[in-house]
Amino acid sequence: MYAWDLIEQFLRDMRARKLRTALALFGIAWGTISVVLLLAISDAFRATSSKAMHGMGEGLVIVWTSRTTKPFAGMQAGRAVEMKASDVIAMAAAVPEIDRASPELTAWGLTLANGSHRVKAAVSGVHPDYEIMRNMVPEPGGRFINDRDVAERRRCIFIGNSLREKLFGTASGIGSTVLVDGRPFVVIGTLKAKVQSSNYSGPDADRAQIPYTTFISTWGDRDVSNVLLTPTLKGDAEPMKKAVYQYLGRRFRFDPTDEGTLSIWDTVEMDRFTTWFFWGMKALFGMGGLLTLGAGGIGVANVMFLIVRERTREIGVRIAVGARDGHIMAQVMLEAGVIVALGGLLGLSFSGLVILGVHLLPMPEWLGQPELSPSVGLATFGVLALVGLAAGIFPARRAARLDPVRALEG
Repeated sequence: MYAWDLIEQFLRDMRARKLRTALALFGIAWGTISVVLLLAISDAFRATSSKAMHGMGEGLVIVWTSRTTKPFAGMQAGRAVEMKASDVIAMAAAVPEIDRASPELTAWGLTLANGSHRVKAAVSGVHPDYEIMRNMVPEPGGRFINDRDVAERRRCIFIGNSLREKLFGTASGIGSTVLVDGRPFVVIGTLKAKVQSSNYSGPDADRAQIPYTTFISTWGDRDVSNVLLTPTLKGDAEPMKKAVYQYLGRRFRFDPTDEGTLSIWDTVEMDRFTTWFFWGMKALFGMGGLLTLGAGGIGVANVMFLIVRERTREIGVRIAVGARDGHIMAQVMLEAGVIVALGGLLGLSFSGLVILGVHLLPMPEWLGQPELSPSVGLATFGVLALVGLAAGIFPARRAARLDPVRALEG
């Protein structure tokens, strides 16, 4: 019965102040829309950017050899460090901090030909682990290089999806023969199209890979262009990098502290930076929505203060006849909470419609598809709860602290 009385009182108050209530509802709804859409967009952008960055590979460390910059064991600085594919394979077996490793020997500007179709492209000799390390997912019906290809020095080739289109048009090309500078290679697989925003020697869509042993037998035992590594300790490549310096320092006789000898691109460290960057961006977006929602909360608080002032005599009578502070506060906070809840529901509903509309539009791939995810919904609910509490607590405390004598006189 008490709850029903509170509801009736709330409805009377809202009907008496339609414009103020409508403005308060609009403020909460608009703030909710800001929070939901900003958080949803930031989540979508983060997910898409992360996927694009990991198109090159996840937890990847790329190493290029250079020249020594410190004297060591009586030898002058400036000596070139030259690694062969066999050195990379031996290092992978000897250093426990390395999970996977692949040499990469690259020949640039080779001509790939299929009939009258000719394309200039880079061709790299790699290890089978390259597939996992570099996210080289083949199209159905094809495969990447395997251990047997390497052991038997097979003339097989895996080509990027852009190369496939230039050489074969809409055909899959798998099982066909292409000429690489006049040498026949059988296409064993083609790359499944992927989003890739980072690379170190061109997009994978425009490149081709062959077994590194086949590369050596065809173009000679060149120095590796670069080395690909992934650490055993996921999410932290520092122990692996130190172990690599130690191993190569012993192998090629240079100071292990001579960091200039190797150029290293640690994508693990880059991932850590971008993770914090996107969390900061999400916090910034969330703060913008929170401020907008806070402004709506101020509007609700103003309505509640007005209600308390206009019902001062009624509240004084209730206190005089024994109403407890909790009852007085409950009524005011309930009304504030209902306004915030209704405004939040309107905002969530409108946001859901906007997100649905975005899914039906041709949005840029880099922006991603925003979703009304559980995390966004939970964050919005938490913010609404705080706003409702803040909007109701101060008017409620003022109502509960009224002096009944002065209230009756007013």
